[in-house]
Amino acid sequence: MGRKMSFLEFWKGMKERGALLERTDQLKLLPSQLKNLHGDSGVRAALQDTRIASLLPPVGTEVFRRFTPNSPDEITQQLETETKLVKKHEPYPANLLEAGKPLPFIYGVPPPEFLNTPLEDLDTHGQPEKRFVVLGKGNTIHRFNAEPSCYLLSPFNPLRTTAIKILTHSLFSLFIIVTILTNCVFMTLSNPPAWSQAMEYVFVAIYTIEVIIKVVSRGFCRGKFTFLRDPWNWLDVIVIITAYMTMCVHLGRFSVLSTISRILKLLPLISGMKSTLRALAQSVEKLAGVTLLTLFCLSVLTMLGLHFFMGRLKHKCVIMPSSPLSNFTQSYDDNASSFDYEAHMNNNENHYFLPGHLDALLCGNSSSAGSCPEGYTCIRWGRNPNYGLTSFDTFGWSLLSMLRLLTRDFWDNLVMLTSRAQGTTHVAFFILVVFPTTFFILSLILVGFAMAFGDEEEARAAEAKQREKEFSQIVEALKRREDEEQTAEPSEKHNGENKKSLEKEPGDQGSCRSCCVTLADLLLKWNCCSCWKSLKQRLHTFIDNPFFDLGIVICLIVNIIFMAMEHFPMSPEFDEHLSTAHLVFTIIFAAEMVIKIVAMDPYNYFQVSWNIFDSIIVALSLLELFVYLRPYPLLRVFRLARWWPSFHMLLMIIWTSIKKLRNSTLLLLIMVFLFTVVGMQLFGQNYKDLVCRISVDCELPRWHMADFFHSFILIARIHFGQWIETLWDCIEVAGQPMCLIFFITVLIIGNLLILNLFLTLLLSSFISNSLVAVEDTRKNNIQVAMNRICEHIRTCVGKHVHKVNDGKEDKKESLALAETSHEKNNEPTIVPIAVPEVDLKMPEDEEEIKKHPEVQQVEDGKHSEGDSPEDCCVKQCYRCCPFLDIDTTRGVGKVWSNVRKACLLIVKHKGFDIFILFVILLSTVALMFEDIHLQNRPVLKTAVKTVDLVCICLFLLEMLLKWLAFGLKKYFTDAWCWLDFLVLDVFVVCLIANKMGYYELGVFQSLRALGPLRAISRFRGMKVVVHFLVRTIPYVTDALLVVLTVWLIFSILGVNMYGGKFYYCYNETSEEMFFSEDVNNKSECYTLMMENYTEIRWKKMDSNFDDVMKGFLSLQQLATSADWFDIMYAAVDSTKVESQPVYENNLYAFLYFIFFFIIVFFSLNFFIRIIMNHIQKDKLEGKPIFVTEEQQKCSKAMKKWLLKYRNPGPRPQNQCQARLYDLVTSPYCDVFVLAVILLHCVALMLQTDDISMEKLFILSCIELSCILFYIVEFIVKIIALRCHYFTNWLNVLDFTVVLLCIAGVFISDLMEKYFVSPTAFILVRLLCIFPILRICRFAKPIRKLFLGFLMSLPALFNISLLLFLIMVTFSIFGMYNFAYVKKNVNIDDLHNFETFFSSLSCMFMTTTNSAWFGLLLPIMHTPPDCDPDMENPGFMVKGNCGNPLVGIIFFHTYITLYILLIVHLYIAVVLEAFNSDDSEALCEDDLQMFYNTWRRFDADASQYIPYSKLSDFCSALQDPLRIPKPNSVKLIHMDLPLFTGDKIHCLDVFNKLAAQVVNDSGDLESLKDRMKEKFNINSSKVSDEPISSTLRRKQEEVAASVIQRAYRKGALKPAEGTEVESGRVPGSSHPPDA
Repeated sequence: MGRKMSFLEFWKGMKERGALLERTDQLKLLPSQLKNLHGDSGVRAALQDTRIASLLPPVGTEVFRRFTPNSPDEITQQLETETKLVKKHEPYPANLLEAGKPLPFIYGVPPPEFLNTPLEDLDTHGQPEKRFVVLGKGNTIHRFNAEPSCYLLSPFNPLRTTAIKILTHSLFSLFIIVTILTNCVFMTLSNPPAWSQAMEYVFVAIYTIEVIIKVVSRGFCRGKFTFLRDPWNWLDVIVIITAYMTMCVHLGRFSVLSTISRILKLLPLISGMKSTLRALAQSVEKLAGVTLLTLFCLSVLTMLGLHFFMGRLKHKCVIMPSSPLSNFTQSYDDNASSFDYEAHMNNNENHYFLPGHLDALLCGNSSSAGSCPEGYTCIRWGRNPNYGLTSFDTFGWSLLSMLRLLTRDFWDNLVMLTSRAQGTTHVAFFILVVFPTTFFILSLILVGFAMAFGDEEEARAAEAKQREKEFSQIVEALKRREDEEQTAEPSEKHNGENKKSLEKEPGDQGSCRSCCVTLADLLLKWNCCSCWKSLKQRLHTFIDNPFFDLGIVICLIVNIIFMAMEHFPMSPEFDEHLSTAHLVFTIIFAAEMVIKIVAMDPYNYFQVSWNIFDSIIVALSLLELFVYLRPYPLLRVFRLARWWPSFHMLLMIIWTSIKKLRNSTLLLLIMVFLFTVVGMQLFGQNYKDLVCRISVDCELPRWHMADFFHSFILIARIHFGQWIETLWDCIEVAGQPMCLIFFITVLIIGNLLILNLFLTLLLSSFISNSLVAVEDTRKNNIQVAMNRICEHIRTCVGKHVHKVNDGKEDKKESLALAETSHEKNNEPTIVPIAVPEVDLKMPEDEEEIKKHPEVQQVEDGKHSEGDSPEDCCVKQCYRCCPFLDIDTTRGVGKVWSNVRKACLLIVKHKGFDIFILFVILLSTVALMFEDIHLQNRPVLKTAVKTVDLVCICLFLLEMLLKWLAFGLKKYFTDAWCWLDFLVLDVFVVCLIANKMGYYELGVFQSLRALGPLRAISRFRGMKVVVHFLVRTIPYVTDALLVVLTVWLIFSILGVNMYGGKFYYCYNETSEEMFFSEDVNNKSECYTLMMENYTEIRWKKMDSNFDDVMKGFLSLQQLATSADWFDIMYAAVDSTKVESQPVYENNLYAFLYFIFFFIIVFFSLNFFIRIIMNHIQKDKLEGKPIFVTEEQQKCSKAMKKWLLKYRNPGPRPQNQCQARLYDLVTSPYCDVFVLAVILLHCVALMLQTDDISMEKLFILSCIELSCILFYIVEFIVKIIALRCHYFTNWLNVLDFTVVLLCIAGVFISDLMEKYFVSPTAFILVRLLCIFPILRICRFAKPIRKLFLGFLMSLPALFNISLLLFLIMVTFSIFGMYNFAYVKKNVNIDDLHNFETFFSSLSCMFMTTTNSAWFGLLLPIMHTPPDCDPDMENPGFMVKGNCGNPLVGIIFFHTYITLYILLIVHLYIAVVLEAFNSDDSEALCEDDLQMFYNTWRRFDADASQYIPYSKLSDFCSALQDPLRIPKPNSVKLIHMDLPLFTGDKIHCLDVFNKLAAQVVNDSGDLESLKDRMKEKFNINSSKVSDEPISSTLRRKQEEVAASVIQRAYRKGALKPAEGTEVESGRVPGSSHPPDA
């Protein structure tokens, strides 16, 4: 079935589903209602047609019956009776009574004596006489076989009964859980004590006893519910087998199976974990299409990388002997020369190494590749970089590199290596091919998960709705029965029972509860005297005043500001002031708590959760006066969530994930622990033994698995996306196979669980329903207080102003009220304090709301303003200067009006915008050439200046035309025109300044980079996106404030923990840091400096926590950059303030960063939730989102064109052509073609860098044979299909591939002979890879997902174009400001801001979350790290220092914008592709399936089948047309027409089935036409008239049965009377006794 719901509809219904699920979890019947339900035949009769009726026991029987030796016979007899008498029910809800689920509400609460006791099975379907159930804690169902266990122990055997009681008891599960957790503790020990072996025997004994109890209670293998029939019990088998084998022999690495099975034993013991795993498995199962598509795309990228960069990363800079080339070219002959070429090349001393790098500097022979220093030669030799593991030499290593690019792990290093070896032009391969494809893969993986989760949520909601409906039916039936009884026998007995049952439960605990209430009234409710009550009343009025809460919030904000003022170094006086302020705020908040307790009484005060939280903080603050608890006052920040709805929402998301998603969270933690222990056991000893392979000083590196904590940190790093570098180390010490399997498994499963948790947190109905509590229907006190302050300010301004703006204020107020009421239904996210500011910014005049005529034309294309220009100036100008108001009907005024009309016609012409867009593009190109080399290129400099001058003149002319056409009023009331005006001002000022000799205008001149942004208003797609982003500014700002508030906590905590600790003593000559044994602190370092060691400096880390702002910068680096390891290393090595760091001195500092990454995870979820709420709001209001109306129409037209059925054409009359037609249309032909394509792909994959000539010849022959086959296939299809061949776009794709293959084979030989460009040769050679694209036509899941992605292309194009425009703007800005920055860290000779394209590559690295902080660090350098007076040869600019403030603003602004746009890119794909199943609801394969199935049931090809075969036919179909049995009810309601002989027609059946899948009537008509072609339906069908329908036939049968029963009942009564009168017993032939 296709998806019926779009993503926004799914998002909108989350709250309703959450409320529905919570209601169904609380369904419960009263004891009196349960009694009537089980014992009243009238109620049972009313429910006989419901689904739940099949679960109810027979009337008059006990619900819970002990399982006795006579139970099987009694159950069999009862089933036989029910089969004869009971009517067939609705489809049985088998899942309600599954083992492991709680008892349904219709059975009530079983008596305590029936718990842990064998009972007769409540499920009467199947063979209930062969099984029994046991109810455990929480009324959980446990099902057992009734046959003897192990052929010996019957269900009534005392040994088995005891084993069952132990197994189903909750303490047994708790004991096993404690045992496993204890065992896990021993697993974490890298050097366990000697007595741990004895504990291992204890664990094995416990696991053995557990297995024995399970086998005794359940049986071993014979029976459905025996031990081995449960897959989870296989873990016990593995644990026992491996444990006893380990005692006998050493299993080596295979002993890890015991560890895995023991940890996984926790999963079935956790309540609800099986359901979570089942849902996750179903989600993964539905990702088959996404997985196939991912493998397909990765294979294509892998082969592209293989043929592009094979062997290119082996080129190194090597110093060669000074002898002539002729002397050492004979090095291959050992006898001819004494020079050993191989030894010289293998000597690393002859290679050029950059400082701090383990691999030699790569180089290339192309003009754009990296060059070698003077004296070195670029030669291909040796292994690849990174231990030889970064390469494209084989398909496997190329696949690993592409997987690295897909996960964005250290990809910038890979791009830098390939660009240095192959040339910077090949960066375009990554920008245009690799990263868009990886985005395509990641987005569709996200869509696949979202769709699977959506299906699961909809199924849960449907089941909950069904349960609620059944509950309502039961309640209504009980109520009707109660009304009937009250009518027939008026009494209040039944009502009394209900009241008694309602009061029974509280009455059971009455005595205990009354004592608690009395004690609480005595101690917690203070009502001493009238004076005290009067004081309480006054204090209560005081705390209820809105300004009281406003004062508390102000105190909180000021307190937070004081906490954020801590820094290093800090004077003692300033520290004393902060301590005094802290004491003052502690007293204020303590007084607040005391006042509230007095006013509300402790009983009422502690009923509010926020008051409890406040009291805890006050208690900790008071305790801090005696004990150092400095970080704990930071908890006061969370008090803001009480008045800040968005902050409250974030906290609720975190809390709900812990509370309601505990199973998903626990599953992730268990898997992290599992991988940690397994990694430590598999590779721990290898790291210790072979550490010298990965460490120069033979010391363990920071990332290893030699102990539990380091293994845990490494696994956490893999889950954070950083895995490739640790994989290299693992391969070096433990080998390729095991490390690759382990790391890829951790990467896939970890990302799978994290994505599952993220989407569950985002889309779960439980989460959304919990967040409803965040929405308050009333304004909080802060809003009320701010409104009063605003009213007071307006009153103070003056009554005259108030009267003038009275109407406007009313209009604003009503608009604000409407907006507020709407937001209350859509999760308000505006900060309460900021609400008045938003209201004050509302437009105060309707004229301001109206758009510029040109802008309105560009925006919607619907409203035309006419040919008459509007007034030029505002009304105030005409009042002040009456001479401006001229008569336009005559004289000069008429001429003026005609000129304006002419200008209006010009600017409204489509060609005008196109021309201006061209001028903007020309101006942007001119800006791109204004790099540092422009001064040395006089001709280009003259051309750039000329183009710049011409563009300025044209922009001035454009502005004048618009002034004349639209008038100054309209021009300066539009934001886009303001942008044009300001940018033009910057260009004009810079031009005038240059003419006057002022060439250095600093940052102001770089504002010319804003010129490309003028193109936004001329491109409608980008304009729609910008308008949407502008509308989200209040919501996004609110979300950013919340995130920054949480980051503020971590920043202040970082200042307290690491302030002044990121300093070190550094030797600039050797570029090494001193060891703590040599220099311990700052004093000793300064001592060395005073001893004339000028190369020594006391430095600090560029990223540090010396103050809150630097802390924010460090946190930004942690959250958005890949080079965050230096901060973590500095924290782990930190000791004391101004002390030399010690290696891993503070190892548990890792946890600070792990917790921060978790907060980033929740913050991203919260951020997306805010954006989705706004998208839903705009969608409801009908506003455009990401695309224009024309683009929507084009996408729909393209969808219909792609899905349009294309008949391969009629079968030719020519016999030869007809046979070829049958051949090419046969499905076997497609299978054979697919096999050839796969063979071709395998041949391409087997190519390697060091391939032999024989193997290369064989692969070339296979490749050529496949291409010849494609040509033959094309010729055969052309002959068979004739002109109809090109009507199918898939055939066009095949034809294009054939042409490209021919070009790749023949043109490459010509280019190899006559051209020397290796890049062009490789590009042509890559054409042979294109046949792999033909797989798309054979994979239906790929086509569906690809089509869903295709529908999102217009939105992706608009957002991507805007992102690219912003990237170009920032690249030009960076080129103007940072071109002469000193080359350091990530700024080198290839990646810098000297030219536009190198600057663009830097911005691209920043866009992909690469090591952007390495680009910012050189910009932030100040003397002595840079020289402001250094001469730049050939340039007029002095110095190589950057501007730290401009650099920080530059990068942080760009990061915020690109994150916002990237998030919207993924959202756009999800919005369009979420319901991609509907995009291809029925394809040609489905129609052919229906046709083939019909032919099996209609052997005579009559187009009719008997109605009796319809049920079998519909069940024999495949999805999505299939209706599985039992399907009689659904088929009846389809109301199919019946023809003579009770037959149905094929087209009628297809129409009804297709209508359930396809919603569009147009598509349905197209499907009908296609099916008519298949069956060759002619007018004979029209002449047959239906005689009835299935629904009418069923109604007739029901009516006939009713008449028959009534007749028999009426005929039976006179017969009974006659028999009684004659004295005979009914049914007896004997006369009565005399």
